[in-house]
Amino acid sequence: MRNAVRAGVVATTLIAGALGVAGPALAATPVSTEVAVSDVSTLRVAPVVATFNVTAGFTAWGQRVYVVGSIPALGSWNPAAAVPLNTTSGTFPNWTGSVELPPNTYVEFQYIVKNADGTVAQWEKTFANRSAVTPPTGTYITHDTFGAY
Repeated sequence: MRNAVRAGVVATTLIAGALGVAGPALAATPVSTEVAVSDVSTLRVAPVVATFNVTAGFTAWGQRVYVVGSIPALGSWNPAAAVPLNTTSGTFPNWTGSVELPPNTYVEFQYIVKNADGTVAQWEKTFANRSAVTPPTGTYITHDTFGAY
């Protein structure tokens, strides 16, 4: 949907009224006849790439670390929808993973450990959730230790 404003007519009428002159005499060459306003719902905001890094050396073979949080991109606190983090024999006990998050958004999150069968072995529960506000553009990176705030 587009809305249009007849800028030339409005400007001519205002100038003519201020000068005490008839409007059509000033309207020889309007600068612009319309100013288009786009439908805001079609605009797409670029996401922020968030990289979560957490040290969790207590995990056993077959377990995996995830990040779960307050917004849909982080699973909306649902462990089944949490974002998986990865490690290798060369990087253990550090786990890392990335996900796109909306910019300028307040998020709360925690890390969890799941067993190979998908059950939650440990939830990082303490006195409060971790929290952050994503930047307007670019990236967001954490360097955390499981259970340490």
